[in-house]
Amino acid sequence: MTDRPGSAAAPYGIVGSGRLARHLGYYLAQRGQEVRQWSRRTPAPTTVEAALESCAVVLVLIRDDAIAPFLSSVELSGKLLIHASGSLRTPLATSMHPLYTFGPDLYPADVYPRIPFVCDDDGPEFEAVFPDLENPSWQIAPRDRPRYHAACVLGGNFTTLLWAHAMEIFRDVGLPAEVALPYLERTCANVAEHGSEALTGPLARGDRRTIMENLAALQGDPWAAVYRAFVGAARPDLLIDADSDPEPEETP
Repeated sequence: MTDRPGSAAAPYGIVGSGRLARHLGYYLAQRGQEVRQWSRRTPAPTTVEAALESCAVVLVLIRDDAIAPFLSSVELSGKLLIHASGSLRTPLATSMHPLYTFGPDLYPADVYPRIPFVCDDDGPEFEAVFPDLENPSWQIAPRDRPRYHAACVLGGNFTTLLWAHAMEIFRDVGLPAEVALPYLERTCANVAEHGSEALTGPLARGDRRTIMENLAALQGDPWAAVYRAFVGAARPDLLIDADSDPEPEETP
């Protein structure tokens, strides 16, 4: 085994039992790495210090707002402490954020090596901590983490919410949710290939009439405000005050 910080033969430690802890623990084990895990569910009287005593690297894979309080309350000196938050900045641990989404089910083994990690540029490089993994990795300044993570939430979490609600509407009008999948897949592919030039629809065409009709159709739906906000952010010149503009005419 290639040397890791602290000890060539030391197992990796994981704090947590949520989705990310399950996925990364599985990935490390699949790659032949020894893993020790501790969480609040670990039966007493086993402490985190005792459970992870032999670990040189400890991955703290818990909720963002719990990371600093947890690390301040335990004694893990001498270990390399890593958290996986995309936005948190703390002197208590360095960040290595997996730029991916982790569902309730484990993924096929060939998925994990392709996950990119975004690491702090004032911390160790990914390859030094995980010499047996070949994931792509990049480093950014800790001061840039909040904006970087905002982009992750915009691109991933918000997209999930948008698609989930679109599928609800499809079901409401009598369509199966899966009818949206070819559109979703092609949209993702076009964005990957063409960036902002992949945009289609009324925003790309400058079609005020269709935007007004869409907003009218969403009346009473809280997502109408989301639609309006997207138009305002992307094409403010097309943002029409529905209260002051006349209703769109019926299409012949």
